[in-house]
Amino acid sequence: MSILSQTYLVPSPRFRLSLAAAVFLCLFGCNQKRLPTTVPDFVLPEVRGGSFHLRAEDSSAILLAFLQTVPDTADTPSRRQAGLLMSLQRQFSTGRLQVVVVDSSALLTHRPPGTEALINASYDWQLQLPLLVDEGNHLARSLGIDQVPSFLLLAPDGDIVERWSGLTGPASLAASIRPLIATSGSAVR
Repeated sequence: MSILSQTYLVPSPRFRLSLAAAVFLCLFGCNQKRLPTTVPDFVLPEVRGGSFHLRAEDSSAILLAFLQTVPDTADTPSRRQAGLLMSLQRQFSTGRLQVVVVDSSALLTHRPPGTEALINASYDWQLQLPLLVDEGNHLARSLGIDQVPSFLLLAPDGDIVERWSGLTGPASLAASIRPLIATSGSAVR
């Protein structure tokens, strides 16, 4: 029997469509990382001394801000966001919002900044918020943070209510903070 006389099975149109769907799902669905829905309890050191313990906070909402503090230039997007974060802290302080900055500079520079550089950044930015040191970016990576600035809005139990990546406007942040604080029974100005 020659090769030319053999018959080959031709897949049906239905089989080809199923195969195409499977390939599509593998290429675009299987590789997507699942982002966590809850932040595990953590304790991180603060740049100016002391430490921050997530579950010890008595807040209606916590806004974790992952920012690049080093190298610091006037054009650093994170620097622009710092002023916005302090404004939100003041605006929602009666509603018990806690804004916390987590230094995530090493996500971009691949080198952790020194303590002195972080302290200088906190003074240069006139940052009146906790600035946490995330050695090796373990917290950021465990939460799927891969760019800065990024923000996570947390309920008191650590559930992630909202997630933002990139420069974020105050209206977007406030619109998510307001109902979270209202459901916690705290008044907001």
